[in-house]
Amino acid sequence: MSAHPEDPAPRLRYTDPDTHRMEKPPKSSLVELALIGLAYLFALVAPSLVVPPGQERATAARVAVAAGLTLLGVAVALVVAGIAFRRTRNFSWLVVGVVPSFALVAGAAILAGTKAFGS
Repeated sequence: MSAHPEDPAPRLRYTDPDTHRMEKPPKSSLVELALIGLAYLFALVAPSLVVPPGQERATAARVAVAAGLTLLGVAVALVVAGIAFRRTRNFSWLVVGVVPSFALVAGAAILAGTKAFGS
């Protein structure tokens, strides 16, 4: 008898093929992820069509429309992420929905401030 057992540590997850597998995500999750991605893409691209990035100043109405389009894209992404979270109870959907939304809303505020008042 030895002072050390022969296999003291449990098998690591990546060396155990029985526990190292991942099921395919359901099609509804892929659709939700695509919708969130498209909403973020809309929130990024649509304002630049209203107020071009090279333009230093814009009217208050155009700035408001550009910021509104960003907020619309963010709202759609948050709603879809919320629906996905309620369906799966997976908190990663909240992260996918909330974290980029903060960045986009901050970008919309910066855009509004710089375009409305000049640089």
